[in-house]
Amino acid sequence: MDNKIQVVNWNISYMGNHESKLDFLFSLLHDNYCVLLQEVKPHVCEHIRSKYQDSTILYSLDYRTPIKFDSDARKLGVMMILSKNISVKKSGVIERNVFPDRTLYAIINVEGKELKVLALHSITGCSYYKAKSVQYDSFAEFIDTYSPDIIGIDANEPQMDSYDIDKMVFFDNGKGAQTFFHEVKAKGLCDAFVKHKNIADCEEGKPVTISHNVKRKGAVRYDFLFSNNNFEITRCEYLYDEAVKAGSDHAAIISEFII
Repeated sequence: MDNKIQVVNWNISYMGNHESKLDFLFSLLHDNYCVLLQEVKPHVCEHIRSKYQDSTILYSLDYRTPIKFDSDARKLGVMMILSKNISVKKSGVIERNVFPDRTLYAIINVEGKELKVLALHSITGCSYYKAKSVQYDSFAEFIDTYSPDIIGIDANEPQMDSYDIDKMVFFDNGKGAQTFFHEVKAKGLCDAFVKHKNIADCEEGKPVTISHNVKRKGAVRYDFLFSNNNFEITRCEYLYDEAVKAGSDHAAIISEFII
């Protein structure tokens, strides 16, 4: 029997009612699932752990606990939620990073198949300027050695989207984002949505699909799910309207792979 896994990537947003967002999220899940979440505050993590005890929860702030002088910026954690039949061999955060709190990796076992999964949340260039590029340098460094099979990321990039990573235009605050996206492609990962939808062109200046709305810029695709190019993708959708209705400001990417 083919090994199948459902993967969801979603910035649930630190604002708003987390219960409505989680009700929406868990209504999507079935069988073998791996959920990658960004902007998970500690109190939301506690809620998930208490209410959804049939899942395995990995949380970045368990590896890099906030200290006395941390600002709220260091309390926007990254989470993985795994179905109970998926075992975890190893997990942690990217230590060589300006915000380890916004990273999380795990080596998991899905019905005898080992997968390397990585969840990332980029800082914004408008708030952190060149620190964003440095963060991306460390993302690229990590995937060069880790060689993940799945990456879910709120990238806060690119400036101009494309079906082809080589044609994307990135913000002018350093070369880190460009290095990262090109390294993703070099490591044999594909843009799951583009591959599944067989997109071979897009309207110049417009995103391939919408995942977020930016004030004064409008619709963008800042959220991505990258997967091992050898996987068969049986589903990949950006649920923007549904996710916004549930209380987030980012689309939930829901996919299914035969691995």
